[in-house]
Amino acid sequence: MRNRTIKKQFWLNESEDKLLKEKSKKAGLSEAEFIRCFIKGYKLKEKPDENFYYVLQDLRKIGININQLARNANRYGYIDVQKYNTDFQKIADFIIDIQEMYLMPARKE
Repeated sequence: MRNRTIKKQFWLNESEDKLLKEKSKKAGLSEAEFIRCFIKGYKLKEKPDENFYYVLQDLRKIGININQLARNANRYGYIDVQKYNTDFQKIADFIIDIQEMYLMPARKE
C-alpha cells in the first residue's frame, strides 16, 4: 500500500524545472524526494564526490586494523610492534592525503 496518498500538481517554467533537476541531482535525490525534504525543513546538501566514499572506506579499514591490534593486545598481553608501526604509518599517510584533498588549495594549471 502506498505511504503517500495525496497527489499535488503544480506548474514550473523552464528555468525552475532546470533548477529543480540540477539541485535534486546534486543532492542525489529524486525530484519528489527533494521537494518533500525541502517541505520538512531539511537543509539539503550536495552528494559528496566519489573520493569521499573511497576515503571513508580506507578509514573503516584502518579502524578495523586498530581494533584487531587492541583485541590481540588484550588477549595476549603484548602488541605486535611491526603491525602497530605499519598501521600508524597508514594513519599518518591517510591524514596527509585528506588534508591535501580537502584542505590544501589546488594549483591552477
